[in-house]
Amino acid sequence: MTEASFPVPTQHFAAVLEGEHTEFLITGYDNRVMVMVTQLGRVGTVLQAKCESSPGSSGESYTVSSLLGRRDEPLLEICARRMMELLTDSGCRRPLLLTLGLKNHSMGTMKSIIELVLKHPVW
Repeated sequence: MTEASFPVPTQHFAAVLEGEHTEFLITGYDNRVMVMVTQLGRVGTVLQAKCESSPGSSGESYTVSSLLGRRDEPLLEICARRMMELLTDSGCRRPLLLTLGLKNHSMGTMKSIIELVLKHPVW
């Protein structure tokens, strides 16, 4: 569902991922894309991902940082990095602010999250 009355492009929807009800809120601000995903009803881990191009470099480099929450779960950072790569491939050059409040941290859940976010662009 698109929230037309909100002043920035927003998508809010839910899906069942590996048996868990999962809420999504995707917002395209001028200076970043914010993706909130929760199975817990709260924010969870907050990550930031950026794509940076260096002059003279043949490609992009991606940085991911955990701003709040779990720092011991590499799949969360992998999810943020892959999502940023695919956002960049689709033409979005804004940084990503990703929040993941998940019960299930499996690779299947991460892949499903990325697929669903890409199906609901706000960038």
